[in-house]
Amino acid sequence: MPSQLRRFTALLLLAPVLTGSFAARADARPSFFASRCVSCHTNDTQTCNGCHHHVDALSAAANQATYQPGTAVTVTLDGGSEHGWIRAVLYDQANNVVALRSGPTGTGDDGLANPVVYPAALVATAPMQPGDYTWQAAWFGNTGNGGSVHGEVRTPVVIHVVPSTSDVDAEPPVRRTSWDRIKSLYK
Repeated sequence: MPSQLRRFTALLLLAPVLTGSFAARADARPSFFASRCVSCHTNDTQTCNGCHHHVDALSAAANQATYQPGTAVTVTLDGGSEHGWIRAVLYDQANNVVALRSGPTGTGDDGLANPVVYPAALVATAPMQPGDYTWQAAWFGNTGNGGSVHGEVRTPVVIHVVPSTSDVDAEPPVRRTSWDRIKSLYK
């Protein structure tokens, strides 16, 4: 009997490993929206997708390698393993919100036919000074897989701003006049 008890105990200890249920899993249920989300998302389409699994493999990419000062920058936020409405935010190097995509109330899809989903394009204006700027694209939602812990998951994207071509070609009038005078002496 004691050896049977030991085998049974060993089997109980190995059961999670053998069944693959050892790792913690998200416990999303449709009832969670009504009990945990509806207080803030009063007019949003009820879905588990609005919160769960959107944090997996989050990425952000700029639509160009370089930008001229003051031109439009489009950053595309992508990721997640589910497809439902999201709230997407773009922060500049000073942590200011420069683009936000969400429903009209800023919390979800507001029951609209075309909600914001991945991939989400965020458009802002490039800085006026040349240089490299690290911006952050973010998804906002439930980070605790239980409907009660909200926050952001951010991913960086570098924006390269180069001098405009007119700035490179422009020379001060005095220098241009002096050079033209020197060239004329050697003709």
